[in-house]
Amino acid sequence: MSDFSAFAKAERIGWTDTQRAIGYVDLFAAAADQAIQPLLDAVDAESGEEALDLCCGQGNVAEALVARRCKVIGADFSEVMLKLARARMVDATFVEADAEYLPFRDAAFDIVVSNVGVCHVPDQGRALAEAKRILRPKGRFGMTVWCGPDRSPSYELVYRTIKAYGAPGITAPPGPDFHQFANPTFAKKALSSAGFSDIEMQTVECGWTLRTPEAFFDIFAKGTVRAAMLLAQQPPEHHAAIRSALIEEVRQRFASGALWRVPTFAAVIGATA
Repeated sequence: MSDFSAFAKAERIGWTDTQRAIGYVDLFAAAADQAIQPLLDAVDAESGEEALDLCCGQGNVAEALVARRCKVIGADFSEVMLKLARARMVDATFVEADAEYLPFRDAAFDIVVSNVGVCHVPDQGRALAEAKRILRPKGRFGMTVWCGPDRSPSYELVYRTIKAYGAPGITAPPGPDFHQFANPTFAKKALSSAGFSDIEMQTVECGWTLRTPEAFFDIFAKGTVRAAMLLAQQPPEHHAAIRSALIEEVRQRFASGALWRVPTFAAVIGATA
């Protein structure tokens, strides 16, 4: 495995920052919420099943699992996110845990799901192996990941604009490809290597419905870690140019009546232990 230690440190610092966590919940999470029901459908979540919401964040997936009458534990490394999850949900248990070293016995769960969470883990192969370990035989695993700029207009716009208007030499710490599980060949190989079978994928449309075009810039500047790092390091003139270009393109391309709808796409993956 490549050395992703700087990436791991940045992720931990970012997601344990209260302002960043609240920014994600208030700004970015509206798109991720739209992938939850397809994710739970992919694992056939049913009443009475024991389920783990891996990288649970603010507890939005745990809430949906409880609505399906599952017995739910949520796990996340961010105590800030766990605090938000506990305030949101009293009918689930939330524990601080690293996805690479889960504190659960073998074969503890019927279902493990992760909604755009695995992409934030440095050693994703180890996280998948841990998910397989804690699942009962024939248990179901499901995850989502954002599709890359080849399929998601939102990411295409953000990456292209930062490249065009950003200062040279500014980078984020090296980490796993954020979108690699949206590639069916990669996803099936990685999941098979972790011991999963019956791997199925679909793509679902998500997105943000915005009151102003300016809100799109704020989603990435205040509600992410990696993209926000790239933006925060920009000299003022480059930062202003990126912001202006993003806002203007959203204004021109994504108007929907009195609002603006910026689509993004998520790959939904289901597999059997």
